[in-house]
Amino acid sequence: MNHEQTIVGKVLYGLFFTVVIPAILVVWASATEQILRYPAFESKQYGTIIGVIGFVLMIWGMYALIRHGGGMPMNAYPPSKLVNTGPYRWLRNPIYSGFGVFIIGVSIFYGSASGLWLVSPVTILCMAALYWGYERIDLQSRFPHARITTYLDIPANAESASSVQGLSSILWLLSTLLLGNTIILYLHPDTIPLIGEMGHILPILADYPFHLLSLLFIIGVPLLVKRQDEIRRWIISSLIALALSFFIAILWPVIGAQFFLTEATEPDRLTNGMKPLLTIPIFLILLSVRAYMIRFKKLSVFLTGAALLLLLYQVTQSQSPILHLITGIMIFMVATNYFRIWIILKEVSEKIANSWKEWQWGPIRIINHGFYVGFGVFFCVFLAGWLAGSIYIWPILVSALIVIVFAALWAQFIEGSEKLKRPFGYYGGLVGTLLASLAVWLMGSDVWLVLGALTVGVPWGQAFGRLRCLINGCCHGRPTDKPWIGIKYFHHRSRVCGISNLKGEALHPTPLYSILWLFFLGFILLALWRHRFSYSFIFGIYLILAGIGRFVEEAYRGEVQTLIWKGLRLYQWTAIASVIVGFVMSSIPVEVITTHVEVGWQLLLASTIGGVFTFLAMGVDFPNSNARFSRLV
Repeated sequence: MNHEQTIVGKVLYGLFFTVVIPAILVVWASATEQILRYPAFESKQYGTIIGVIGFVLMIWGMYALIRHGGGMPMNAYPPSKLVNTGPYRWLRNPIYSGFGVFIIGVSIFYGSASGLWLVSPVTILCMAALYWGYERIDLQSRFPHARITTYLDIPANAESASSVQGLSSILWLLSTLLLGNTIILYLHPDTIPLIGEMGHILPILADYPFHLLSLLFIIGVPLLVKRQDEIRRWIISSLIALALSFFIAILWPVIGAQFFLTEATEPDRLTNGMKPLLTIPIFLILLSVRAYMIRFKKLSVFLTGAALLLLLYQVTQSQSPILHLITGIMIFMVATNYFRIWIILKEVSEKIANSWKEWQWGPIRIINHGFYVGFGVFFCVFLAGWLAGSIYIWPILVSALIVIVFAALWAQFIEGSEKLKRPFGYYGGLVGTLLASLAVWLMGSDVWLVLGALTVGVPWGQAFGRLRCLINGCCHGRPTDKPWIGIKYFHHRSRVCGISNLKGEALHPTPLYSILWLFFLGFILLALWRHRFSYSFIFGIYLILAGIGRFVEEAYRGEVQTLIWKGLRLYQWTAIASVIVGFVMSSIPVEVITTHVEVGWQLLLASTIGGVFTFLAMGVDFPNSNARFSRLV
């Protein structure tokens, strides 16, 4: 590439990120303003302050790259030098952080509910995906021996002490807790009995000594424990617990809201009777006492007693004490055992990946991985039909079958070869959605309702289908030098061994990454359906979030047959296209129809037909034939 082409490329690239993308976000916010039924928060003062902070941080980061990196702030044309001064001494990516804060400030300034609750978080997720799915990997390849750390990093897994990392842990915890409390209270004013002006968002801890004691008990962990590895386990567990509780409270506030509110025992002493926002969930107390007891075993009796008093107070003051206690303990168990849970999931994935079994009768072969994907489609059709009602069951089935056929046609065009006679491709299924919609229309059914119901079921069906990917060896990861991450393939039938020649090497468990992402996506779509969001919005959000997850997952995949263009794998480009199409789909206003949930023989029959068809397509082949579509392996 000559100098003139480079200059033109940089100009176009810069215009795309500074003009085109902001314009798209503005248009998307405007188009979805009436669709998103969340309260707007308008404040010229706060919006200006937040926006200016974000803008300054963004410009500071750009200046640091130009001044110290010897290049422009463009990931396609990265600076030649590693920058770890200025804002990069504090944050890994101040430009993206600044832009995220900036669009939040702009949304508050203009009072845009869509900008605040939809565009901002999706944009932040997209920037995180770009970092984890491209920039981080590129940075490591260009500076393989560099040790990149910042003041606001989570403590390292080391036995040494660090007061700076301890303070950063306190900052991460408090900011996450306060932000989460504020968001939950503001998003659900009808579900949560909140009294008072939302402008008063700071808690009045002085009026609630037990809240203050609970807070001091928690933030004392990094100040007293001091060892980085122990603080690291505590802060990661705490952030995981908070993320789970926020996820529950946002989607199902009746279940999760009790974490964030207490009964106001002295309403006359509160501003307008407002309840405190900084309620301390009991799982944080449990995580903190665990960290103390590991470090100070001799004080275990005293620490246990103090924790029990704080727990008793928090539980009795919550909206639903029993629910608070049960869910709090469950979240604590998940958060405190996050690494064990991961290891179990990884080991199970490796066992499944090496569990290939086949049975042959004459020219026909049955492969065990077909059962997984067959059940996945059965569950998808069943869930979609259950939500939509009996009159939409057969259009849903027809749509599912067309999608599967197009998945085969797509993969045949992209990946078909002598070794891959009958592959299947996810994005072919999305293309098949167009023809499926036409078929539903010809059947006289509501196209949007069928599309919305099927979308809610798709993540669950995909998650089961990924188990087939593990056995088949498709969608496998690239090698990793971290044994606690990688899984190994040994069966000679696996594509990993037969095509990629990576037998016995530790690979990223990318199908597992996908399953975990789809698990949370499935709950999000269920909640959107339950809250009666439009079917087009549900489909659009699926395309956006599935595309974001696929972009990152694809960066860690290692199939040799996948094309790479301009530094990105083929399916990273299709993931970007998925996000863009999702923007459009989520902006289309569609009326929501009242449906009746029911289970009958037609639903069971249609689901069974869908499952059997998929099992035959993806689990049964003709191993002695060389015809197109004949063999699965």
